[in-house]
Amino acid sequence: MMNNLDTLAKSAEMAPFVDFTRKCQEDPELRARAEADARTVLAEHGICMPSDRDVRIVANTAETFNFIMPPDPNEVLADEDLATVAGGISFGPKCSFCLISTISTMS
Repeated sequence: MMNNLDTLAKSAEMAPFVDFTRKCQEDPELRARAEADARTVLAEHGICMPSDRDVRIVANTAETFNFIMPPDPNEVLADEDLATVAGGISFGPKCSFCLISTISTMS
């Protein structure tokens, strides 16, 4: 039986994120570094995030569950934001990458 990470790993777009998530699950030092300096550690693993965005990696714990909300749908997007969404960049309002932590926790 496949878990949710296995399903996501089949997507070319999601595979690098799933691979990175698995590495963090196996290596507590990598995970701690990623939580402390997400942008740098992601770049070391070939995952480049937009420079104009804040990047955070947070972990669910027994005491804390991080529920990630998408951006406010009523917020007006600037023309340059609309261009990136139309161009197929996945870091827009419907970003699924933020769900990996939740998905891996639920697997």
